[in-house]
Amino acid sequence: MQWPQDSIGLIHRDRALDVGITDLQVKQAVRRGELTAVDRGRYAITDVLPAVDVHGRGRLDAELYRLKCLGAARDESRFPLSHESAAAVLGLATLLPDLGVVHFSTPSSSGGRKLRTRHLHTGLPANSTMEAEGVEVTNPARTAVDIAATRGFAAGLAACDSALRMGVPVDELYAELGKRRLSGASTALSAIKHADGRSANPYESWGRAQIIQAGLPVPDLQTHFVLSDGSNAYCDYSWAGKVVAEYDGKRKYWRDLRPGDDPGDIVYREKKREDALRRLELGVTRWITDDLYSKTVVMKVREALSDERLI
Repeated sequence: MQWPQDSIGLIHRDRALDVGITDLQVKQAVRRGELTAVDRGRYAITDVLPAVDVHGRGRLDAELYRLKCLGAARDESRFPLSHESAAAVLGLATLLPDLGVVHFSTPSSSGGRKLRTRHLHTGLPANSTMEAEGVEVTNPARTAVDIAATRGFAAGLAACDSALRMGVPVDELYAELGKRRLSGASTALSAIKHADGRSANPYESWGRAQIIQAGLPVPDLQTHFVLSDGSNAYCDYSWAGKVVAEYDGKRKYWRDLRPGDDPGDIVYREKKREDALRRLELGVTRWITDDLYSKTVVMKVREALSDERLI
Protein backbone atom coordinates (compact mmCIF):
# COMPACT_ATOMS: atom_id res chain seq x y z
CA MET A 1 0.00 0.00 0.00
CA GLN A 2 1.15 3.54 -0.76
CA TRP A 3 1.05 5.45 2.51
CA PRO A 4 0.75 9.27 2.43
CA GLN A 5 3.78 10.69 4.25
CA ASP A 6 4.59 14.23 5.30
CA SER A 7 8.01 15.84 4.85
CA ILE A 8 9.52 14.06 7.86
CA GLY A 9 8.12 10.65 6.96
CA LEU A 10 5.09 10.59 9.28
CA ILE A 11 1.77 9.11 8.25
CA HIS A 12 -1.17 11.02 9.73
CA ARG A 13 -4.38 9.11 10.33
CA ASP A 14 -6.55 11.99 9.07
CA ARG A 15 -4.56 12.28 5.85
CA ALA A 16 -4.74 8.51 5.32
CA LEU A 17 -8.52 8.59 5.72
CA ASP A 18 -8.69 11.48 3.22
CA VAL A 19 -7.08 9.35 0.51
CA GLY A 20 -9.39 6.40 1.09
CA ILE A 21 -7.42 4.29 3.56
CA THR A 22 -9.62 2.93 6.35
CA ASP A 23 -8.99 2.78 10.09
CA LEU A 24 -9.10 -1.01 9.83
CA GLN A 25 -6.30 -0.99 7.24
CA VAL A 26 -4.17 1.22 9.48
CA LYS A 27 -4.74 -1.06 12.49
CA GLN A 28 -3.95 -4.16 10.45
CA ALA A 29 -0.73 -2.56 9.17
CA VAL A 30 0.32 -1.84 12.76
CA ARG A 31 -0.51 -5.41 13.86
CA ARG A 32 1.54 -7.00 11.09
CA GLY A 33 4.46 -4.62 11.73
CA GLU A 34 4.26 -2.63 8.51
CA LEU A 35 3.59 0.57 10.48
CA THR A 36 4.84 1.63 13.91
CA ALA A 37 2.85 4.01 16.10
CA VAL A 38 4.76 7.22 16.83
CA ASP A 39 2.13 9.31 18.59
CA ARG A 40 -1.63 9.53 18.74
CA GLY A 41 -2.80 9.38 15.13
CA ARG A 42 0.75 9.32 13.71
CA TYR A 43 2.71 6.39 12.31
CA ALA A 44 6.01 5.62 10.59
CA ILE A 45 6.89 2.93 8.06
CA THR A 46 8.66 0.30 10.13
CA ASP A 47 11.25 -0.66 7.50
CA VAL A 48 12.84 2.81 7.57
CA LEU A 49 13.26 2.82 11.36
CA PRO A 50 16.37 1.55 13.18
CA ALA A 51 16.10 -2.19 13.78
CA VAL A 52 15.70 -3.68 17.23
CA ASP A 53 18.82 -5.81 17.67
CA VAL A 54 21.07 -7.20 20.38
CA HIS A 55 21.57 -3.68 21.73
CA GLY A 56 17.91 -3.46 22.76
CA ARG A 57 15.37 -0.83 21.75
CA GLY A 58 17.54 2.20 22.48
CA ARG A 59 18.09 3.52 18.95
CA LEU A 60 14.55 2.68 17.86
CA ASP A 61 12.95 4.37 20.86
CA ALA A 62 15.14 7.45 20.40
CA GLU A 63 14.11 7.75 16.73
CA LEU A 64 10.42 7.31 17.55
CA TYR A 65 10.72 10.02 20.19
CA ARG A 66 12.48 12.36 17.75
CA LEU A 67 9.66 11.88 15.24
CA LYS A 68 7.07 12.39 17.96
CA CYS A 69 8.70 15.67 18.96
CA LEU A 70 8.94 16.91 15.37
CA GLY A 71 5.29 16.06 14.75
CA ALA A 72 4.18 17.77 17.95
CA ALA A 73 6.26 20.85 17.14
CA ARG A 74 4.38 21.30 13.88
CA ASP A 75 1.10 21.25 15.81
CA GLU A 76 2.39 23.66 18.47
CA SER A 77 4.48 25.85 16.18
CA ARG A 78 4.08 28.93 18.40
CA PHE A 79 6.27 27.27 21.04
CA PRO A 80 9.84 25.99 20.49
CA LEU A 81 10.82 22.50 21.57
CA SER A 82 13.00 22.46 24.68
CA HIS A 83 14.62 20.20 27.28
CA GLU A 84 14.81 16.51 26.23
CA SER A 85 12.64 17.17 23.17
CA ALA A 86 15.05 19.76 21.78
CA ALA A 87 17.88 17.37 22.65
CA ALA A 88 16.26 14.61 20.59
CA VAL A 89 16.09 16.84 17.51
CA LEU A 90 19.58 18.30 18.01
CA GLY A 91 21.26 14.95 18.67
CA LEU A 92 22.22 15.93 22.20
CA ALA A 93 22.66 12.73 24.24
CA THR A 94 20.58 12.54 27.41
CA LEU A 95 20.40 10.21 30.39
CA LEU A 96 17.20 8.18 30.82
CA PRO A 97 14.82 10.70 29.24
CA ASP A 98 11.05 10.30 29.64
CA LEU A 99 10.09 9.45 26.06
CA GLY A 100 6.42 9.86 26.80
CA VAL A 101 6.52 13.65 27.24
CA VAL A 102 7.17 16.36 24.65
CA HIS A 103 8.64 19.57 26.10
CA PHE A 104 8.03 23.12 24.90
CA SER A 105 9.06 26.50 26.34
CA THR A 106 7.55 29.97 26.23
CA PRO A 107 9.12 33.35 27.06
CA SER A 108 6.10 34.12 29.25
CA SER A 109 6.59 34.00 33.01
CA SER A 110 3.18 32.38 33.46
CA GLY A 111 0.90 29.96 31.69
CA GLY A 112 3.05 26.87 32.02
CA ARG A 113 1.31 23.54 32.19
CA LYS A 114 2.24 19.92 32.68
CA LEU A 115 0.05 17.27 31.13
CA ARG A 116 0.55 13.54 30.71
CA THR A 117 2.23 13.85 27.31
CA ARG A 118 3.04 17.57 27.05
CA HIS A 119 5.00 19.95 29.29
CA LEU A 120 5.07 23.69 28.62
CA HIS A 121 7.88 25.42 30.52
CA THR A 122 7.98 29.17 31.13
CA GLY A 123 10.66 31.88 31.19
CA LEU A 124 12.57 31.05 28.02
CA PRO A 125 15.22 33.78 27.58
CA ALA A 126 15.52 35.73 24.36
CA ASN A 127 18.02 34.60 21.71
CA SER A 128 18.14 31.04 23.04
CA THR A 129 16.53 29.24 20.11
CA MET A 130 17.44 28.09 16.62
CA GLU A 131 15.90 26.18 13.74
CA ALA A 132 16.58 22.47 13.34
CA GLU A 133 14.83 20.07 10.97
CA GLY A 134 12.32 22.76 10.09
CA VAL A 135 11.14 23.51 13.64
CA GLU A 136 12.20 25.95 16.34
CA VAL A 137 14.16 24.42 19.23
CA THR A 138 16.24 25.73 22.09
CA ASN A 139 19.92 25.87 21.14
CA PRO A 140 22.28 23.16 22.46
CA ALA A 141 23.63 25.30 25.33
CA ARG A 142 20.15 26.34 26.49
CA THR A 143 18.92 22.77 26.16
CA ALA A 144 21.74 21.38 28.29
CA VAL A 145 21.25 24.06 30.97
CA ASP A 146 17.50 23.45 31.09
CA ILE A 147 17.98 19.71 31.49
CA ALA A 148 20.56 20.26 34.24
CA ALA A 149 18.23 22.61 36.10
CA THR A 150 15.23 20.29 35.94
CA ARG A 151 16.61 16.73 35.90
CA GLY A 152 19.34 16.79 38.53
CA PHE A 153 23.11 16.54 38.57
CA ALA A 154 23.64 13.20 36.77
CA ALA A 155 21.29 14.00 33.87
CA GLY A 156 22.63 17.55 33.76
CA LEU A 157 26.22 16.36 33.62
CA ALA A 158 25.36 13.97 30.78
CA ALA A 159 23.69 16.79 28.83
CA CYS A 160 26.54 19.24 29.42
CA ASP A 161 29.13 16.59 28.50
CA SER A 162 27.23 15.96 25.29
CA ALA A 163 27.03 19.69 24.50
CA LEU A 164 30.81 19.96 24.83
CA ARG A 165 31.25 16.89 22.60
CA MET A 166 29.14 18.70 20.00
CA GLY A 167 31.57 21.61 20.11
CA VAL A 168 29.58 24.02 22.30
CA PRO A 169 32.08 26.23 24.19
CA VAL A 170 31.72 26.01 27.96
CA ASP A 171 31.36 29.81 28.01
CA GLU A 172 28.08 29.43 26.15
CA LEU A 173 26.76 27.12 28.87
CA TYR A 174 27.66 29.70 31.52
CA ALA A 175 26.11 32.47 29.40
CA GLU A 176 22.81 30.62 29.07
CA LEU A 177 22.77 29.88 32.79
CA GLY A 178 23.31 33.57 33.50
CA LYS A 179 20.45 34.78 31.31
CA ARG A 180 17.83 34.34 34.02
CA ARG A 181 17.35 33.08 37.53
CA LEU A 182 15.83 29.62 37.52
CA SER A 183 15.03 26.91 39.97
CA GLY A 184 17.82 24.36 39.90
CA ALA A 185 20.48 26.91 38.92
CA SER A 186 22.96 25.64 41.51
CA THR A 187 22.67 22.10 40.15
CA ALA A 188 23.13 23.38 36.61
CA LEU A 189 26.20 25.35 37.70
CA SER A 190 27.74 22.22 39.21
CA ALA A 191 27.03 20.24 36.04
CA ILE A 192 28.73 22.89 33.91
CA LYS A 193 31.75 23.08 36.23
CA HIS A 194 32.29 19.32 36.00
CA ALA A 195 31.36 18.90 32.33
CA ASP A 196 33.92 17.17 30.13
CA GLY A 197 33.47 16.51 26.43
CA ARG A 198 35.75 13.47 26.61
CA SER A 199 32.98 11.50 28.33
CA ALA A 200 31.78 9.14 25.61
CA ASN A 201 28.11 8.67 26.49
CA PRO A 202 25.47 9.43 29.16
CA TYR A 203 26.20 6.26 31.11
CA GLU A 204 29.86 7.17 31.49
CA SER A 205 28.69 10.60 32.66
CA TRP A 206 26.36 8.92 35.15
CA GLY A 207 29.23 6.95 36.67
CA ARG A 208 31.32 10.10 36.99
CA ALA A 209 28.39 11.94 38.59
CA GLN A 210 28.14 9.27 41.29
CA ILE A 211 31.89 9.51 41.94
CA ILE A 212 31.74 13.30 42.21
CA GLN A 213 28.69 13.27 44.47
CA ALA A 214 30.41 10.80 46.79
CA GLY A 215 33.28 13.25 47.27
CA LEU A 216 35.85 10.92 45.70
CA PRO A 217 38.69 12.27 43.54
CA VAL A 218 37.48 13.30 40.10
CA PRO A 219 38.93 10.96 37.45
CA ASP A 220 40.73 11.89 34.28
CA LEU A 221 38.97 10.58 31.16
CA GLN A 222 40.09 8.59 28.13
CA THR A 223 43.64 8.29 29.43
CA HIS A 224 46.12 6.75 26.99
CA PHE A 225 48.34 3.82 28.00
CA VAL A 226 50.81 1.89 25.83
CA LEU A 227 50.60 -1.84 26.58
CA SER A 228 53.57 -4.20 26.65
CA ASP A 229 52.89 -5.42 23.10
CA GLY A 230 52.98 -1.84 21.82
CA SER A 231 49.22 -1.52 21.39
CA ASN A 232 47.24 1.42 22.74
CA ALA A 233 44.60 1.39 25.44
CA TYR A 234 42.30 4.28 26.26
CA CYS A 235 40.62 3.89 29.64
CA ASP A 236 37.28 5.47 30.46
CA TYR A 237 38.49 6.76 33.85
CA SER A 238 41.87 7.03 35.55
CA TRP A 239 43.35 8.39 38.77
CA ALA A 240 46.97 9.58 39.09
CA GLY A 241 48.21 7.03 36.57
CA LYS A 242 47.68 4.30 39.18
CA VAL A 243 44.02 3.22 38.93
CA VAL A 244 41.80 2.87 35.88
CA ALA A 245 38.14 2.05 35.52
CA GLU A 246 35.94 0.93 32.64
CA TYR A 247 32.21 1.13 32.05
CA ASP A 248 31.09 -2.05 30.31
CA GLY A 249 27.83 -1.38 28.50
CA LYS A 250 26.36 -4.03 26.22
CA ARG A 251 26.84 -1.80 23.20
CA LYS A 252 30.58 -1.62 23.85
CA TYR A 253 30.96 -5.38 23.44
CA TRP A 254 28.80 -5.65 20.33
CA ARG A 255 30.55 -2.63 18.83
CA ASP A 256 33.82 -4.56 19.04
CA LEU A 257 32.40 -7.65 17.34
CA ARG A 258 34.60 -8.68 14.39
CA PRO A 259 33.61 -10.87 11.43
CA GLY A 260 33.49 -14.48 12.62
CA ASP A 261 33.43 -13.51 16.31
CA ASP A 262 31.03 -14.70 18.92
CA PRO A 263 30.48 -12.82 22.22
CA GLY A 264 33.01 -15.03 23.98
CA ASP A 265 35.78 -13.76 21.69
CA ILE A 266 35.08 -10.19 22.73
CA VAL A 267 35.10 -11.09 26.42
CA TYR A 268 38.40 -12.94 25.92
CA ARG A 269 40.01 -9.94 24.22
CA GLU A 270 38.76 -7.64 26.96
CA LYS A 271 40.23 -9.98 29.60
CA LYS A 272 43.60 -9.93 27.80
CA ARG A 273 43.44 -6.13 27.69
CA GLU A 274 42.71 -5.94 31.42
CA ASP A 275 45.60 -8.32 32.17
CA ALA A 276 47.89 -6.09 30.08
CA LEU A 277 46.78 -3.04 32.05
CA ARG A 278 47.49 -4.84 35.30
CA ARG A 279 50.99 -5.69 34.04
CA LEU A 280 51.55 -1.92 33.96
CA GLU A 281 50.96 -2.10 37.72
CA LEU A 282 47.60 -0.37 37.40
CA GLY A 283 44.68 -1.07 39.66
CA VAL A 284 41.69 -1.96 37.47
CA THR A 285 38.01 -1.83 38.34
CA ARG A 286 34.95 -1.98 36.10
CA TRP A 287 31.22 -1.72 36.29
CA ILE A 288 28.12 -2.44 34.26
CA THR A 289 24.81 -0.62 33.89
CA ASP A 290 23.29 -2.51 36.84
CA ASP A 291 25.97 -0.98 39.08
CA LEU A 292 24.87 2.49 38.02
CA TYR A 293 21.28 1.75 39.00
CA SER A 294 22.25 0.09 42.29
CA LYS A 295 24.87 2.80 43.01
CA THR A 296 27.64 0.28 43.68
CA VAL A 297 30.03 2.25 41.46
CA VAL A 298 31.19 4.33 44.44
CA MET A 299 32.00 1.20 46.44
CA LYS A 300 34.09 -0.21 43.58
CA VAL A 301 35.98 3.05 43.07
CA ARG A 302 36.57 3.61 46.78
CA GLU A 303 37.99 0.10 47.15
CA ALA A 304 40.30 0.51 44.14
CA LEU A 305 41.56 3.92 45.27
CA SER A 306 42.07 2.68 48.82
CA ASP A 307 44.18 -0.22 47.57
CA GLU A 308 46.52 2.28 45.89
CA ARG A 309 46.37 4.70 48.86
CA LEU A 310 44.84 7.45 46.75
CA ILE A 311 42.24 8.22 49.42
